[in-house]
Amino acid sequence: MTDSPSAFLGMLRTHLLLVRCIGMLAELGIADRVATAPQTPDALATACGVDADALMRILRLLAAHGVFQADDTGAYRNTPISELLRDVSGSQRDTLRTSWQDVIWDTYRQLPDALRTGETAFDKAFGQSFFEYLSAHQEIGARFDSSMALMSAPENAALATTYPFHGTVVDVGGGRGGLISAILSAHADVRGILYDQPQVLQDEAKLLVAAQRDRCDLMPGDFFLSVPNDGDIYVLKRILHDWSDREAVRILRACRAALKPTARILVMDAVIKPGNDPDPNKLLDVGIMALTEGRERTAADFERLFAAADLKIARVIPPTPPSPMSIVEGGL
Repeated sequence: MTDSPSAFLGMLRTHLLLVRCIGMLAELGIADRVATAPQTPDALATACGVDADALMRILRLLAAHGVFQADDTGAYRNTPISELLRDVSGSQRDTLRTSWQDVIWDTYRQLPDALRTGETAFDKAFGQSFFEYLSAHQEIGARFDSSMALMSAPENAALATTYPFHGTVVDVGGGRGGLISAILSAHADVRGILYDQPQVLQDEAKLLVAAQRDRCDLMPGDFFLSVPNDGDIYVLKRILHDWSDREAVRILRACRAALKPTARILVMDAVIKPGNDPDPNKLLDVGIMALTEGRERTAADFERLFAAADLKIARVIPPTPPSPMSIVEGGL
């Protein structure tokens, strides 16, 4: 919190402009262009095909906030913040670039109507669901998938060592396989199953588990209908938060049908803190509300979901940085 309520609100107004400026330079790939050596705004503008004076003024603004840094010659280099705008592990570039911002801002324009009606803002803005849109707009969808993979890499490594994985681990809705790859790397005695829709698993060379295929099976399917049998641990990372309670229970019931008595379900999702305590997951929850019918949930919410699926929660393991997610462990 800043020094006064007025200063706090003023900061928010300023941050709208900062985010847009960061997005424009992320779109141009400026952080990658200055990664090996400082460059002047003139040189960068020529390479990017933009106006040199406008670029200089935006760089100067961002440098004043720790995003890029100018040297005595007026050339700019990266800072720890702008390093996260490069195409590297942990990058946030694709979720900040203007092409993605435009999708999000068009969604947020519909939030007042969503507040009034309870409808999903994204559906109102684009006439289709979030996942339908990503499927129909392949370039945006590919950037989204790539961004999630880059951002997830550090947290996957943390999650893989937070729990004593053993036996056969089924990664339900595991996408490109970042999490199951991290689990296999951390636990030499584990076998994996990457379970997702057929089109997700279609190009094996692009999967993050490609080098570990001798220990990981690929199984296509629909997690609303069924999941592979005979797993020892079923992992659902950032799956339930995309769905309404009704659909989340359907997914958990499909998992329950596959469980043997000793098997465990691990739901890796945000668990919202009660009361007025600061919690980034409260911001994430409203963001999810704008995009999908899903939600972030409290521990009590998860208790209700598990009970509705005829499952029991054994414990909630708190987040291990840099992962913001808790692990809700349950079983029969």
